[in-house]
Amino acid sequence: TEAWRESHFKDIITKVANIELYYKAIQFYLDFKPMLLNDLLLVLAPRLDHTRTVTFFTKVNHLQLVKPYLRSVQNLNNKAVNEALNGLLIDEEDYNALKTSIDAFDNFDNIGLAQRLEKHELIEFRRIAAYLYKGNNRWSQSVALCK
Repeated sequence: TEAWRESHFKDIITKVANIELYYKAIQFYLDFKPMLLNDLLLVLAPRLDHTRTVTFFTKVNHLQLVKPYLRSVQNLNNKAVNEALNGLLIDEEDYNALKTSIDAFDNFDNIGLAQRLEKHELIEFRRIAAYLYKGNNRWSQSVALCK
């Protein structure tokens, strides 16, 4: 660890033209410096393909580890980012944050999320499902969930 300097690496990696090296750096950090991974992702965020990044972390089953990164790039309203973050919020059973995310960022599969939520054991998630159905003019499904 004496020879590795995080700040130097982050300064240099942002000047690299080959985007593929970004993903190798992400893999390196995942393997050897997982607690610093979000710092790297935030530095690389302006040039990363966020859909590819979400797909990578979903494949390696470490999406929860990069939740701060997902929150920081959610303002771009990327579908993959929104769906990944919404999925994490459902897993954490954080219905307030999910409702806020749904209201603020609309680029996701509304009906798919509603179908996933309508069978959830917590009533707040079923309310969100009814809200999503209502927003998509599926009144019968919305009313059925409210009964």
